[in-house]
Amino acid sequence: MESAVVKGSGGSATKLQGRDFILIAVFGVLFFVVMLAFSLVFGMSAHTMWFTHSVGAIPSGIIWMYLFSRVPKRGAIFIMGVLIGLLGFLMGMFWTGPLGIVVGSIIGELIMGIGGKRTPTKLIIAFAAFVLCFWIGQISLIYLAGQSYVDMVVGSGMSLEYAQQLVDFVYGPLVFVAFCTTIIGSLIGGFLGKKLFKKHFEKIVS
Repeated sequence: MESAVVKGSGGSATKLQGRDFILIAVFGVLFFVVMLAFSLVFGMSAHTMWFTHSVGAIPSGIIWMYLFSRVPKRGAIFIMGVLIGLLGFLMGMFWTGPLGIVVGSIIGELIMGIGGKRTPTKLIIAFAAFVLCFWIGQISLIYLAGQSYVDMVVGSGMSLEYAQQLVDFVYGPLVFVAFCTTIIGSLIGGFLGKKLFKKHFEKIVS
């Protein structure tokens, strides 16, 4: 039987402590930096930009699984989501991106709360939901803003051709490929994290 991430719902074992907040902050920033690095690389081409989350989710999933094997407590995912969303906003991310991140963290918390036990498998599913909401948050501005999104991208220093290609991608068939690979990449990252930190999860009492 799969070991639970935390026991029960009460007691100090399930309450966030000062050390927990430090871990969330450190690994939350690391998570953001990893995703930012992939964004810079994949963002060099408008044809690969929307696959950033698909590939970035693999190393980020390892970070996610390690963090929440160390801080398997209610509210930890939400706090990390708010932190990452705030960092993204301060770094110039359009507002729908940070909003998607926060919404994803809320959905992640809800997934972890299903059935009482917080298991590694649910943690992987929560991660996939988190990354997918992150991705949807970023592309949704194109659907909301339409062609004015091109002006926003050009205003941020990118070329008109690049901006138009970003829009065309989202309205083309490849957006469905990016959607699916975002989920697949997230599941792979979460599964790798579960395997790498199996002993951490096994030490946690059911």
